[in-house]
Amino acid sequence: MKCLVIASLFMLTFSSLAARDERQLLKCLGEEEKKFHLKKQTGPMYDLNQRLISEMIQIPNAELTSEDFSEICSKSTFSSSWKLLELSITRGSKIFHLPSDLTGTQRSISQSMIADYIEGSKDIFLTFVSQVQAQAPTANCLKEEIPSLDNFFTDIKYLQEDVDIQKIFRGRDVKIFQKLKDYPQAFSRCRERLKKKLKSESKPAAKKS
Repeated sequence: MKCLVIASLFMLTFSSLAARDERQLLKCLGEEEKKFHLKKQTGPMYDLNQRLISEMIQIPNAELTSEDFSEICSKSTFSSSWKLLELSITRGSKIFHLPSDLTGTQRSISQSMIADYIEGSKDIFLTFVSQVQAQAPTANCLKEEIPSLDNFFTDIKYLQEDVDIQKIFRGRDVKIFQKLKDYPQAFSRCRERLKKKLKSESKPAAKKS
C-alpha cells in the first residue's frame, strides 16, 4: 500500500511538471507543427520541428527561462523550432531551468537529459544543414551564399572532440543562422546564377552552329 501511495505521488508530480511544460514549449512547438500540416509542408524545417518535439518530450521537467521562451515563441519569430535550436547551440543549457521543487534523483536525471540534448544539438544542426544541402540547386550553393559555413564545418570536424559546439560558435558571424534559415531565398539566387551561367555558355555554341 505504501509503495502504491509513493508511486501515485510520483506520477502526480510528474504529470504536473509535464503539464507545466506542455503549456509552454511543447505547446509552442505543437502550434508550429500544426501550421506545417495545414500547409502540407515537409522538408528540413518540418523534420527539425518533429525532432525537437521528440527531444523536449524526453525532458519534461525542463522549462525555458521566461526571456528565452518569449524569444523562441513570440509571434514575430520566424520559426520556434529554428530559434530553439539556435539558442541551444549558442547558449547551451543556460536557456533551461528546473523547478525549485525538483530535487534529488529527479533533478540529477533532468540535468543529465538537458546535457544530452545540448550535446546532441550539434548533430541536429548538421542533419538540418545536410538536408538543406541535398535540396540545393547547385553543389556550391550554400558555400557561395554562406562563405563562413565552410570554415565552421572544418572546425567542427577537427575540434569537436576537444571543444564543445558553444565554444566553436562563440565569436563567429551570427549571420550563419540568419542566412541558413533563409535557404529558400538562397536557392532562388543560386538558380538565377545557374541560369545566367548556362545562358552565357550556350551563346558561343550557338554562334559556331
